[in-house]
Amino acid sequence: MEKKSRQSDIRYANFLFLKAAPEFRRLLSNERIAAKQELENTVSAAQEEVFLRTYSLVGLDARCDMLLWMAAPDIRLIQKAWSRISTSGAGRYFTPAMCFIGLFTLPEQPPARNCAGGVPAGLFGKYRYMLLHPLVRAHAWHELSQPERDKFLAERQAALSRFPGVAEHFFHSYGMDEQEHIVVREADALEDLALASRDLRELRIKQFALRDTPNMLCVGADLAEILDSLG
Repeated sequence: MEKKSRQSDIRYANFLFLKAAPEFRRLLSNERIAAKQELENTVSAAQEEVFLRTYSLVGLDARCDMLLWMAAPDIRLIQKAWSRISTSGAGRYFTPAMCFIGLFTLPEQPPARNCAGGVPAGLFGKYRYMLLHPLVRAHAWHELSQPERDKFLAERQAALSRFPGVAEHFFHSYGMDEQEHIVVREADALEDLALASRDLRELRIKQFALRDTPNMLCVGADLAEILDSLG
């Protein structure tokens, strides 16, 4: 079998944090219902082309109410999906508050069943809680030899392995965004996510982090549930 090219293994990810406008809550009841349904239909259609998960930040962060996590082999598909969402029903009442862009390379032997966007089912986005933060390494990190870096990374992996219910993903942002990486940790138990993050923060590798904020805690939820919580 012919080996796939590197380009065919790349997926682009977009983490788009949205804030609901006060005007959405002021809509008449029948107008809100119609606006919600229109947006739900648009998102459902978009999920046929891109990997798309919705998360709630209602009551957790004053800066935003919802996260759209999208991924696709072509970044233009993500742009197309957002263009449709932002002009559809309740989508007109959401304004981007923050956005992080990165890419990842598929594993050599991904699961056979794929979901939309060419992302293997179960690769990520399957846990209820998700913690995201951008990461910029200090220049001192890049001055280390590869064996030195490998030692710090092995220490970090050993700490994370104490929490088998936590999955972690790194998305590379070089040349596309301000950060170097987007770090995503997922778990079904929020306490596991919090304890794993605490232990990782205490490691020596932390001294090489120039910036790793903001920390965004997100709760996986259906779009209908998120919209109902907003009014």
